[in-house]
Amino acid sequence: LVSARRGDPFPPPYQWNYPSIRQRFHLSSVTKRLYVGGVFVQSLVSHPYFKVKVKPFTTELLANMQERFDKYLAGVREERCVSELCLLLLALSNMVTNLPHIVDQLLKMDKLQLVYRFLWDDVQDMKMRKLALNLANDCAINGGAARHVAQKRLLKAVLPMLVAHSEEETLGALNLILQHVRRSSVVVDQIRMLGGLVLLVALLLESHRARKSRLVVASLIGAMTNDGLYGSDIGSMLCEMLTENFKPAFQSSASRFLDFCDRDHVAQDGRQWNRDTRQRAQEFMGKHAQELVRSIVQWNGKRELFNTGLLKNLWP
Repeated sequence: LVSARRGDPFPPPYQWNYPSIRQRFHLSSVTKRLYVGGVFVQSLVSHPYFKVKVKPFTTELLANMQERFDKYLAGVREERCVSELCLLLLALSNMVTNLPHIVDQLLKMDKLQLVYRFLWDDVQDMKMRKLALNLANDCAINGGAARHVAQKRLLKAVLPMLVAHSEEETLGALNLILQHVRRSSVVVDQIRMLGGLVLLVALLLESHRARKSRLVVASLIGAMTNDGLYGSDIGSMLCEMLTENFKPAFQSSASRFLDFCDRDHVAQDGRQWNRDTRQRAQEFMGKHAQELVRSIVQWNGKRELFNTGLLKNLWP
């Protein structure tokens, strides 16, 4: 029984009938284990290639996750509830990694937004948020996920993670956004409408920010300016925020773009890009990024949240 709980393999005909273990044994160590769809979830986490009936198990796993998460949001925050949610997230992440087509099932069941719901700031358990962010990144390799994110406006859960969050969360959110940008022009336009360029430029100009994160920001800006539908508009808006001399840099590698950003220059229109103007631009973008976060979470999908007319206060 102990070996069975651990998921140890047994040669035929000594295979355990897993779906009935919980009914046939009443040991406290068994009944306390998270049991979903005839499987001890810990067995699936410990042994990622553990055989399950994928579709029915995934359906029941998601139902259990939804039930426990609803309780969490209602105020049930005890350790067992949180640990079981973490276990379910980890199990689903393992399945998505080994069986990427499961993402299609998530989309059909309209459950990808459940994963993104873990990213809202009212979810305070950092381990749970990290697992959900990793899972969202795993799901993002599916082209349909980017379309779903745009349709359901799920960027509202991700963009606020670029402001006043840990370096790890910010980097995870940047990588997630980058995957979606590369797969959907609609996502690119939604980032513009949400004021996401302000958040990205604020990060780009933070000299104390880890270079690794700033490089991902540079890659993200490069991907957006190269978008077939909205790239030209994105580039023009960024030049309003920075200088016209940045336009060629958008097409270069992330490393060269970042190096150009940190160098001084004078644009043809007389704008001087130096240490003082970089600091002033960062403070301006950082201030408006803080204000935008409050509006992003309530975005209705129609209104542009950042008024570019405000840039005259940055560049008189």
